[in-house]
Amino acid sequence: ACHAGFLRVALDGRDELTRALIADAHPVASRWPLLRQRLLTEIACLVTESPWSLSCEHRVQAHRVGIADEELLHAIALSAFFGHLNRIADFVGVPLHYEVLYLPPHAEPATPALSRVTARLHGTPALAMESRPATNASLLAWRDCIISRTPMSAQSAAWVAELLGDGEPVPEEPSVLRQLVECVTLAPWQCRNESFTELRETAFDDPAFIQCVYRYELVWSIFRNPRCLDDARTSVLT
Repeated sequence: ACHAGFLRVALDGRDELTRALIADAHPVASRWPLLRQRLLTEIACLVTESPWSLSCEHRVQAHRVGIADEELLHAIALSAFFGHLNRIADFVGVPLHYEVLYLPPHAEPATPALSRVTARLHGTPALAMESRPATNASLLAWRDCIISRTPMSAQSAAWVAELLGDGEPVPEEPSVLRQLVECVTLAPWQCRNESFTELRETAFDDPAFIQCVYRYELVWSIFRNPRCLDDARTSVLT
């Protein structure tokens, strides 16, 4: 909600785009009159919902509307990072404790889960986070701090990576923890207290749940960065 206010300020007080994005970003991604804003919206939607569908065709389209590679990389990284934060907010359901001009949309539990990738990603990335050394170093340090601390962290990372097409297949094993990983990754707005009943019976407490969710969402943001912009697939912008 506060970021909607930042966008309005960045646009010199004009809020047409802000209100349109809050209502539904998809029409903005397909029909907004300004091509640059339309494309950036589509990139944000794809990074959030199906990052594996990004391709070099999107990069070509970005260049046509004046978005350089560095700007495109910046847009992808920010979309992944704020998706990470928003999904944690959806999961914990903590209400805003401050007033905002634009209220965020309600996280509706009936909203269907996002789809999972249908095939593992292959190809050579066209953009790499290494081109932004400071950002890349921070991301790697953040990842290592969260993921490398326990074997369970590494296992959780493997599950999330598989869901997003950026990891080796993991054998299907009935697991309450894996079910939580899938819920947080694909539909955090559907998580409810009853989602944790069995885990609470195995000595999981609320701080442990928050650590798990933070870990899953961190991996979610990492695997939505621009590895998916490779030269092995193409898709057409709407």
